[in-house]
Amino acid sequence: MPNPEKEQAVAVLEERFKKSKSLVFASFQGLSSAQIVEMRREFKKNKLEYYVVKNTLANIAAERAGIKDTENFFKGPTGVCIAYDEPALAFKLAHQISKKFEKYKIKGGVFEGEVVPLQEVESLAALPTRPELLARLAGAFQSPIQQLASVLNAIIQELPGVLDEVRKQKEETEKAAAASAPAAAPEAEAATPPAAGGAAS
Repeated sequence: MPNPEKEQAVAVLEERFKKSKSLVFASFQGLSSAQIVEMRREFKKNKLEYYVVKNTLANIAAERAGIKDTENFFKGPTGVCIAYDEPALAFKLAHQISKKFEKYKIKGGVFEGEVVPLQEVESLAALPTRPELLARLAGAFQSPIQQLASVLNAIIQELPGVLDEVRKQKEETEKAAAASAPAAAPEAEAATPPAAGGAAS
C-alpha cells in the first residue's frame, strides 16, 4: 500500500487517466536536455500534457482508472503524453517526435479507453484530428458531386471523434428543447377551450 504521499500521486494520475481521451507511453532514456525541452514545448504547444511517471504508481493509477493490460508499458524510464480533447493528436505528435528523436521510443498507449499495442501506434498516428476532418468535409461540400462522393468515401473510414462531436451537439439540442418546453406548456393550456358539457362554477 503506498504511503500518503505516494497515494496522493496515484490519485492525481488516476484522475488524469480517467479524464483523458488518449495516452501515449514512451521511454525518454538517452534524450539530451535540449531534446527533452523541445519535446515538452511541442506537446504544450499542441495542448497536450506530458509527465515523467514512476512505473509502480502509474500502473496502480491505470488499474484504478479501469485501464487493463498496461504492465508492459511501465518498464524502464516512462513518460506519458495525455490528450483530453483530440485522441489522435497524442499519437500523431508522439509518432512525429519518435521519428525526430531516435531515443524517444513509444511503448504503446490508450485510445478512447482501449489499450493500443506498439504495432498499432503508427496507424492511429495517421488518423486525422477533428479539425482536419471537419476542414476536409467543408472542402468536400464545395466540390463537384463526383469529387464530393470520392472525398466522402475516403473520409467515411476516418470518423472517430466526429461521431462524438455529433453526439455532443445532439445532447445540447435536446437540453435546449427540454428547457423551453415548460414555458410553452402553460400557454398551450390557456389556449385550450373547456370541453363541451364540462362543469361550470
